[in-house]
Amino acid sequence: MGEQDTIPTWEPGVKQLAPNVYAYIQSRATWFWNNAGFIVGAEYVIVIDSLATVGLTEEFRDEIRNITDKPVRYLINTHHHGDHIWANHVFSGATIISHSYCRREATETPMMDPGLLNAVFTEFDFGGIAVTPADITFDSRLTLHVDGREVRLIHLGPGHTAGDLLVHLPEEGIVFPGDLIFLYSTPLGMEGSFAGWLKNLDTVAAMDSRIYVPGHGPVCDVEGLNQCRDYLLLVLREAKERYGKGMTPDEAARDIPLGPFRQWPDRERILANVERLWREFRGEDPTTSKLDLAEVFMRMAAMAQAGEL
Repeated sequence: MGEQDTIPTWEPGVKQLAPNVYAYIQSRATWFWNNAGFIVGAEYVIVIDSLATVGLTEEFRDEIRNITDKPVRYLINTHHHGDHIWANHVFSGATIISHSYCRREATETPMMDPGLLNAVFTEFDFGGIAVTPADITFDSRLTLHVDGREVRLIHLGPGHTAGDLLVHLPEEGIVFPGDLIFLYSTPLGMEGSFAGWLKNLDTVAAMDSRIYVPGHGPVCDVEGLNQCRDYLLLVLREAKERYGKGMTPDEAARDIPLGPFRQWPDRERILANVERLWREFRGEDPTTSKLDLAEVFMRMAAMAQAGEL
């Protein structure tokens, strides 16, 4: 990846990827601006992720209705982060599917205060957000059969989080990897495993698909996957060196040169990534060794406001 002065723009909205297969792409890839998708069958619709707010998800639902009046039967959550699950209830009546760890984290993680979120992220209205956990969970693989089309739900092990799943349509060569891929948005690995994430991306790349719908950023091919992978490799390598020197996570976060990825928004996420890596370097299990997320978010915000990165 070469140096670049600006982040490219992309067209938001519904993107048809194959017959009856659609991505829903947001115009930005920063905090709480995530992507989603849907698959239209002969009798029903499968939706992949809700969005961060009720209003955004209602707009997404209305876009689906512009294409089909079939009901949403299944809603797949790729992981437990709020921007992918907090408006599940907009698809009332749908059966929700997730990895078992995703459901566990969704139900055990304290709900964030909508008023506080509104104060910090002023462009959003978080009123009405809620946790609606999965009705069906699985641990490794689950296949839905839709009019002869295989929709494969695959868990590859801890990566972005411990409970990621990806949606693979092998016949069409399409993958909805959730937040396993960030593109033109700084990857955030505070609840998973960098080693696992890199391994998972290698597995996804080996699927030899032609289209990837990142959790954040524009639709891409394998080059987009590789850009995300390059960021993770850079941070892993540079963090390991500074861990060996005895630096604190804050010192390392300020010291790591991000190169071309400095242009990607939300670069303060390097702090959360380094905090996770320190635990990973000590051999701690990501499912039991958890960050104090509120405290880490405050430190990230302070670094960003101070212009230290």
